[in-house]
Amino acid sequence: MKNIPFKAVAVDMDGTFDNDDLTFDHPHFEKVLTKLRQRHIHFIVSSGRPLVRLRRDFAGFLDRIDMIADNGSLLIQDNSIISSHVLTYKTSVALINFIQDNYPEAHIVASGMDHAYLSKNAPTDFKRLMHFYYPNEIQVDNLPEDIPSSERVTKLTLNCSAELAAKIESRFNKFNGERIHCTTSGFDDIDIVPYGVNKAQGLKYFLRYFNVKPSELIAFGDGLNDKEMLELAGYSYAMANGDERIKKLAKYQAPSNNDSGVLQVLEKYLQ
Repeated sequence: MKNIPFKAVAVDMDGTFDNDDLTFDHPHFEKVLTKLRQRHIHFIVSSGRPLVRLRRDFAGFLDRIDMIADNGSLLIQDNSIISSHVLTYKTSVALINFIQDNYPEAHIVASGMDHAYLSKNAPTDFKRLMHFYYPNEIQVDNLPEDIPSSERVTKLTLNCSAELAAKIESRFNKFNGERIHCTTSGFDDIDIVPYGVNKAQGLKYFLRYFNVKPSELIAFGDGLNDKEMLELAGYSYAMANGDERIKKLAKYQAPSNNDSGVLQVLEKYLQ
């Protein structure tokens, strides 16, 4: 049997594992996942998507994979949350007010453990797209006032210029004791998570648990929110359709997401 140089696989979703139609080849994945498990190789989905969306994406596979949701805020094993990083309610309210006061062009979704929250007054196209990613969404009259105080916010998603990410992080952290981290996939959106949270930190937790070294990790990504994950992995692959900055950072290149590039690469190793 051919020696495989990695013991764990980490994959981003949008622009990486999913094609542009936001789906992936389930029979092909079933075939590859079966081979990986036969060789005791762990498969970890590492995504900015919320847990409720990932559970729908991987229905039928949940007992055979591990997941990192909301860009590292939630870690899931055996379909159960084993670790969570959340913003306090006070900081969540302060952050939303800060964004609305200083960046009124940004449309906001607050991703919580129970539901996601967005304004009824948001543009129709934005609400339609967010409904795919946040099928547990609740449209409210007022943000942040209508978010229950019992809610635990794991992430904010902003629809605005990705170039604002560093500015928002720096400005908010100057006056707020509970710091945040802003990241972007390179499109017109920004994800805001608790400071120190990213995909690589989530992966380090799983790797320690599995007794796997970072050098034994193969990771696939296409955007800037995959940066830390690809830097961590011994075998880092940027997608052919990925951000040029990520292509320069990664050691290897995989075929496009629309060509099931992740599965193609894994299958070559497994043949």
